[in-house]
Amino acid sequence: MRRIMIAAVCLVVGLSALVVGSEGFATGASTQSPATVPGRSSAQGGVLIRKDSNGVLPVHGGTVTSLNWAGYAVVQGGITAVSSTFIVPAAGLLPPGFTATWTGIGGYASTDLIQAGVAEQSLPALPLLGDQYYAWYELLPGAEVQLTGCSGDPNCTVTPGDAVRVNITQVVGSNLWSIVMYDANRNWTWDNHYFTYGSTNSSAEWILEAPSVGGLQTLAAPVGTTYFGPTSTYTDGGVTHTVAQGNPTQIVLSPGLINEATPSALGADGQSFNVCTYVQTCAAP
Repeated sequence: MRRIMIAAVCLVVGLSALVVGSEGFATGASTQSPATVPGRSSAQGGVLIRKDSNGVLPVHGGTVTSLNWAGYAVVQGGITAVSSTFIVPAAGLLPPGFTATWTGIGGYASTDLIQAGVAEQSLPALPLLGDQYYAWYELLPGAEVQLTGCSGDPNCTVTPGDAVRVNITQVVGSNLWSIVMYDANRNWTWDNHYFTYGSTNSSAEWILEAPSVGGLQTLAAPVGTTYFGPTSTYTDGGVTHTVAQGNPTQIVLSPGLINEATPSALGADGQSFNVCTYVQTCAAP
């Protein structure tokens, strides 16, 4: 996930430096033409950034330390759909930062990534900063796109505490993808949107991210505990599985000695988990 507002990133990174230094639904038929995204020719911001780029990347279980992601990934070929529900967290002020709560396909061990979710930033909505909370989708290397035109709320308003669901699904036998989002609290839906995209279908992710723009890595906003669940599933070969059934790899966001974001163990349902910011451990739901 790459933010559009570079000025906002620069401002928050500067403020963060001062702080640190001082101390279920279905889609209908498409009503619009698909949007075509060009193929990726080089690595882009938004994919997994490993802390140890020379180490072996875990692909079946284990834990990897990242500079930008926290959560879980299932790494295997043939993934054609991913689904997630999560509660939108509230972004605290200190240290000021950005987070993005999302689900997607690709980007763990590849440079392609189709994803959708909600962005959260510490500072309130201002002309240069944009909305403090908003829903978005992104198809790398294309830019992040804020959602508008939702049925039930044309502004697709998102606030902390909202229960959001994301479904990303490949149309069988094609490079056509459907992205659907739904906010249960505000009763809006964003659907009937299809995109042509060349995916490796190589991984599914459920992530809290600290995004980067133009080489600037932001700090994660202090969002406390973010709850993923009760749905965290992926589909391959026409069969839908829970994240636990995919021998998932746990991802910890830790650029230094202190974790910026730590995922919990999976809950008993194999789909629910928490991600906690600025703590070393995180209790399971």
